[in-house]
Amino acid sequence: MKKYKVLITTYPFGLSGSKPLDLLKESGHEIYNNPLGRRLRPNEVSEIIKKFDIVIAGTEPYPIDVLENSKIKAIFRVGIGLDNIPLNYCKNNDITVGYTPDAPSQAVAELTVANIINLSRNILQSNISVRKGEWKRYLGYLIEEITIGIVGLGRIGSKVAHLLQPFNPNILVAEIQDRTEIIQKYNLKLVDKETLFRNSNIVSLHIPNNKNNYKYINKDILNLMKKGSYIINTSRGQIIDEHELYNFLKEGHIAGAALDVFCNEPYKGKLTELENIIFTAHMGASAQKSRYLMELNAVEDFINFANNKPLVNNALIQENLKQSKF
Repeated sequence: MKKYKVLITTYPFGLSGSKPLDLLKESGHEIYNNPLGRRLRPNEVSEIIKKFDIVIAGTEPYPIDVLENSKIKAIFRVGIGLDNIPLNYCKNNDITVGYTPDAPSQAVAELTVANIINLSRNILQSNISVRKGEWKRYLGYLIEEITIGIVGLGRIGSKVAHLLQPFNPNILVAEIQDRTEIIQKYNLKLVDKETLFRNSNIVSLHIPNNKNNYKYINKDILNLMKKGSYIINTSRGQIIDEHELYNFLKEGHIAGAALDVFCNEPYKGKLTELENIIFTAHMGASAQKSRYLMELNAVEDFINFANNKPLVNNALIQENLKQSKF
């Protein structure tokens, strides 16, 4: 068996369970941890990975020029998003790419539902008022009183619809794939995106970041939304025009937002000036079980690769090569 030099760039790693790291250590390959002990910045990736064959990767970027100047043979992404990896380049240059699409889905869906409840009941605003000594009692809405729009009914969007069922929800969905079974199962209403944005009180985004979906939420879409509506993004920051969202939030057309992802992370932009946004630090998948399964799945597929076995989740032959436009 060929021995590989493996770098774990994603951080932290191994805190949710020891098995992924134990499997790596027992595999017979050279295993190294992220030397900086934090998420890598874009300008650090090239230098840090250049001596390695394999990367157990996080969300740090792997642009073509970085891969061209490396000897990387495979990237195993701890997570579902693949916008940080040039898949077509990897396919054309024999770089294997694995990912863990199922492991984080429940955690991201649960965070989304938490944000739906938070926004519909003004929990954030109440927290702020109590801290200011104002003691405002905000009147919110039951889930059954409002219309929720889910954009993208894949792994995560469908779990959001499932988790909302006990609340007797009214859910509109925009989806480009055939999801008839899920739509019927949860009594959802399939509509075009214009109808969804015009009629939803809360819109939750669950679509991939690609060249077609870049700034999917733009001025035109925000203008469609009801005055006083809300938007949730637990997918990728690049699908929202953050400048336009800031304007619509500041003007009060959009009442609030819950954002877990941003164009540039860590986020330090103008949106932090506003009090009507729930911020989380790209922690949608940061639940103990989900993180453990993400790490375990990535390591297991590395071992499959090292032993010349098929990957369980090969990103180059699954749906993430499709540049879907919603």
